[in-house]
Amino acid sequence: MAKLCTLPWPVVKTILEYYTVGTVYSKTNKEFKSSLYKNVLVAMECHMAMNLQKKDMKAVCYEPIDKLLKRFKKNPMAKQLNAFGEKFDECSYWIHKAEFPIEKTNVVVYFHGGGYLLNMIDSQLTFSAALHFALDDKTAARTSILVVDYSLTMFDHIYPTQLYECLRAYNNLVKAGYNNIILMGDSAGAHMSLSLARAIAYPEEIKQQFDYFSQFKLNFNVADLPQPKALILDAPWVQPCTAPLPSRHHVDTTGDIIGYDINLGTYLVEDLDQKFINNFLKFTNTNWLDHWQNVDAINNGNTIIIAGEREVLRDGMEDFYNIVNKNGNIEYYVEPGGIHAGMVYIESLDYMSKKGAKRALKGDFKDKYGINLVSQFLNKRDFV
Repeated sequence: MAKLCTLPWPVVKTILEYYTVGTVYSKTNKEFKSSLYKNVLVAMECHMAMNLQKKDMKAVCYEPIDKLLKRFKKNPMAKQLNAFGEKFDECSYWIHKAEFPIEKTNVVVYFHGGGYLLNMIDSQLTFSAALHFALDDKTAARTSILVVDYSLTMFDHIYPTQLYECLRAYNNLVKAGYNNIILMGDSAGAHMSLSLARAIAYPEEIKQQFDYFSQFKLNFNVADLPQPKALILDAPWVQPCTAPLPSRHHVDTTGDIIGYDINLGTYLVEDLDQKFINNFLKFTNTNWLDHWQNVDAINNGNTIIIAGEREVLRDGMEDFYNIVNKNGNIEYYVEPGGIHAGMVYIESLDYMSKKGAKRALKGDFKDKYGINLVSQFLNKRDFV
């Protein structure tokens, strides 16, 4: 909480720099060049990011998803989304439900980031809604979007709680008739997408995990689940319990919203045996032959990874990409000057207001690096 007392300093510093020499953000990334708001907001987030404590996050940041969804219903986009905010199962909600027959529908399942500590926030929810309007008409008509509100480590829910809940939601989609499922996430949400893809591709491994964690009872056979059709990974958090080293790309990571400590990973695993859970935890400590060759989306050209040039975690993402890109067909992009998960934390800010929502409704996503990459990725694939 002491950080709140010193928050005015980075705000004042950023304002002064913005109007004089430029900030570290405005000098490197065009999203920040004409927006003082974005510069100040991210400077504040950066200031608060180091050494996050559970008790502080409960007091300052937590907001249940029902309040978030209720507030977003005032956004003009919500009125154009079918079934927006309707509950699907214990912990998932529709952002948009395509009106085509289920068997002719793709469903994008979005897992939000936040180190498994933080709940979904406004900008992430806005992204999940705006994505519908960024798609071309044909793809949008046949694509549903679902968000999963998994349990958080701020309330002491450790591994494998989140994996269990997300696997259960996946199974419920399959039971409902959805077979064309696309997993999408930012940061920890991308980590979950990879964990879930591995669980389904290696059912004997996930059975071993849940046999050990006997409080989690799977009432379905994971081996019967169809694999996800695609993986959309924005700034994947691939090594939660490993402190990042200074960038080997010799870029200035100053101002990124990710710290160098490993608090978030520690909250996830506490005193668990990290060797036992490694294959669902630290993906840079895996290999293609033993851990990824059975994951269809990794190997058939249906995976996209987006990283930021100035990300603290970029090297880990690149190491993971080099591990899994055995067939050379994974799409990997680095946003110039980009920070961690800029697609959901920065780009989507422009669509949170009523004026911004009208831009989304018109399909105006000019110069939105990540949103355009994801929409183009989905537009050029027909899974139904």
